[in-house]
Amino acid sequence: MKRNHVFSVRNLVMMALLVAIQIILARYLSIQSEAFRVSFETIPLALAGMWLGPLAGVIVALVADILGTVLSGIGLYFPPLSLGPMVFAFLCGISAKYIFRSSMAETKDAWKVLLTTIVAGFINSFVVGVAAFTWYQIAVMGTEGSFWTLAAINFTSRLATKPLTIVVSALLVFVINRAAYRPVISRIVSQRHA
Repeated sequence: MKRNHVFSVRNLVMMALLVAIQIILARYLSIQSEAFRVSFETIPLALAGMWLGPLAGVIVALVADILGTVLSGIGLYFPPLSLGPMVFAFLCGISAKYIFRSSMAETKDAWKVLLTTIVAGFINSFVVGVAAFTWYQIAVMGTEGSFWTLAAINFTSRLATKPLTIVVSALLVFVINRAAYRPVISRIVSQRHA
């Protein structure tokens, strides 16, 4: 995909819609306590990466994270926390565009959508997310302890909810992709190249 296609009017409208959906899912429809967080905020990021490409997915993730932080009134934006969503959207986009190289709407390719979303979800949550949140705890919250000890605690605490959330998110991405790609998204994508 050429850069001018990423910033076409159609893509920008779709990206804005996916940013809005991501903010709503992340900031207003998530369940959060001090011990755990359940959110389906990765669904629009997976769709952005798969439908619009890796660059558009990364942009959606970054813009949604910055706007979501501002809108939720947290006040402090910590850039490393954006890395997880950006990596997730990038992996979904790269997988769809370069690894699997086929329409994500085909029934025979359903496993590709599920596999992509699950693998990217685990990398996001258990690798990038753990490292970024541990860094946030030390740098911003002033939590005492070594990086590796805090990272191990964060990793363990995520085991309670993240695997199930990742699998459910992957199933929802599959259902949404299946319902929307062929009748709507494929027409927008094909008009981009015309």
